[in-house]
Amino acid sequence: MSGTPGRSLHLDAIRGVLVILMVVYHAAYISVMAGLAHIDLYQGFWWIFPRTIAAGFIAVSGWSLAGKKARGGSLQAFALRAGRLAVPALAITAISAVMFRTGFVFFGILHLLAVASILAWPFLGRPLFSLAAGLAVFASGLALGNLRFDWPYLAWLGLRPAGLYPVDYLPLLPWLAWCLFGAAAKDLALRQGLGNTGRPDIPGSRSDSIAGGRSDSDAGWPSLTSTLKPLAFAGRYSLTIYLTHLPALYGLASLLSLLTRN
Repeated sequence: MSGTPGRSLHLDAIRGVLVILMVVYHAAYISVMAGLAHIDLYQGFWWIFPRTIAAGFIAVSGWSLAGKKARGGSLQAFALRAGRLAVPALAITAISAVMFRTGFVFFGILHLLAVASILAWPFLGRPLFSLAAGLAVFASGLALGNLRFDWPYLAWLGLRPAGLYPVDYLPLLPWLAWCLFGAAAKDLALRQGLGNTGRPDIPGSRSDSIAGGRSDSDAGWPSLTSTLKPLAFAGRYSLTIYLTHLPALYGLASLLSLLTRN
């Protein structure tokens, strides 16, 4: 793993921490849904917790996108990345529509990251522009947060209709802001000479990560300790973990619920 060119084990370790926190939250959420735990998920810590995790994934994605463009990544490569994320995103939409019906996932984190891969392009390499746009997007999302609309067609943008409670909902307003903040941070870091842009990207090169593709190399950074390398491994395969842990948790919760009833 340490020899993978173009990847940052440090950034993958951050993704790994986010993956673990994501699994913890989903375990708590599914336990509540199955009647195995009694937690108020809609206020206080348990309301802030998943939103912080999502913001972290999206910001890391923005950081990675900025690094990819700095290494010469083309718009075609970004479009291919968006397509790779769109496939599982649409699969989640289809499956959740069967499972939850009115609460199905029509614009969750994978949908957002797929669209952000394209929308972020004109902002990359322009950190002040990214920061200003991010603040505008975030403020717009906050302004729309308590409003409800009579039509669902722009719910993906942030114009939420009344009575809509999907299990995973991250509209562009305000969530795109975190991608722009992450991109601005990366571009500012590059301007200050922090980190290394690493090897050029190969257009369409594949990565199995929710929060981004190929990352910055670790040139000039201290090596990860052996205790952090498992986190980097989890971060590198975050997309696989994301797609597999939910069915596993639902299956485990169903089994435990069945056993506790007997």
